[in-house]
Amino acid sequence: MSEKRFLNFILTEGILLSILGITMLILPKITSLTLGIMLCITLMIYGGYKAINAFLTRNYLRHYILNILLGVLIFVLGLILFMSPMFNLIILTSLIGIYFLIESVSSTAFGVQNRKTLYFWWADIFVGIIQFLLGLIIILGLPSTSIWVIGTLVGINFLISGMIMISMFISTKYIYN
Repeated sequence: MSEKRFLNFILTEGILLSILGITMLILPKITSLTLGIMLCITLMIYGGYKAINAFLTRNYLRHYILNILLGVLIFVLGLILFMSPMFNLIILTSLIGIYFLIESVSSTAFGVQNRKTLYFWWADIFVGIIQFLLGLIIILGLPSTSIWVIGTLVGINFLISGMIMISMFISTKYIYN
């Protein structure tokens, strides 16, 4: 992949993250509830698929009963979370907090790894620090803030990450020209 194409991918991702971030900040409660419902539906679909697939391919699987039971368990978990939205949001809030903590390491590593290719590579280290702080805020704010914190913090993360990526694109393109 050429550097020009790499930079175009960075710009596209930056614009997309910025638009999604602004949308999430405008509608944080809807974003939180939507993410919760999407998780439940995903678990139910995957659980149902896994159980049906294990049954249909039982002649080729050694322990198909375990796969059927696992599929049913995943489906029931999705159904229980769907029926208990507050518990679902607390679990999601915890997972998002852990995600931000892990993503902070990834962003920092990306900045350090690409310091010879990207100008203002240190901005990714800044993003990593913000992501780490957001992860701490999410984890320490449980359970009372779980209704709005997911949509708000994910929106902030997307917006800042998108703006940094656009800035890296502009500065790198300006210096190359």
